[in-house]
Amino acid sequence: MVNLMKAEGGKHGSLAAFAADYDSRVLQAAQREGSLQCSEHGCTKSTAVSCEYADRRGRQCGTAWCPEHRALVEDHVYCRRHAGVVSSLPGADSSLVVPRPDIDNRAPSLVGWVARLIDGDVWRLLLSELDAQTGGQLIADPVMLVFTGLERQRAWERSWKVMTHTGITRRVSILVEEADDAEVEIKVGLNIVDRVTPPWITHRRHGDHVDEEQDTREREEFNRRVLKAIEDAVMAERHSGAEEAGTA
Repeated sequence: MVNLMKAEGGKHGSLAAFAADYDSRVLQAAQREGSLQCSEHGCTKSTAVSCEYADRRGRQCGTAWCPEHRALVEDHVYCRRHAGVVSSLPGADSSLVVPRPDIDNRAPSLVGWVARLIDGDVWRLLLSELDAQTGGQLIADPVMLVFTGLERQRAWERSWKVMTHTGITRRVSILVEEADDAEVEIKVGLNIVDRVTPPWITHRRHGDHVDEEQDTREREEFNRRVLKAIEDAVMAERHSGAEEAGTA
């Protein structure tokens, strides 16, 4: 089944005409057949077209995907990993400029994937941090390139934050360094509150096969661990802030 990741587009002409044109282009991309062998393991079809991803150095992905196994971002064909990368980065209509990650770099895709898994829960947690009297707003930044540590290591980060008239009062982020693109760092404020390698990556590295039931269970446990680390750290920050306010 085709995976479709839809990004926002600009307006031109009537909304109905734009929607019809957009849907037509997406359908054509989904159904377009080529003459390449599909890169999906076990697929014998020779109707694939190349993944359109090119990194900051201009290098192409090199995989090809049949209509059944390709992923789409708008009307562009990608492999699943690079569809995750492109859909996580700021869109073409954004004022933020982010260089395309290297083709073999899993970090931005992993950050985007984990962020999508926990996004709703993080929003609910931070909503409880808003003060009805002072007001404020919740802001979610897209996956961005950042530099960490004294050696300025390249890493990719997705963050959520509470903004008030005094500035950022709470910040939660998921970060993966390019040098270790299998480990997810969970941060609250400036503190790293947990580091964890997703179980599906561990299994893939070891060549393990797990059934669907075990995979689902392990993913749920991973999500719970990430969210608990965030919740505990946010609560600790809240209590620390209350104590400081009480002694001021």
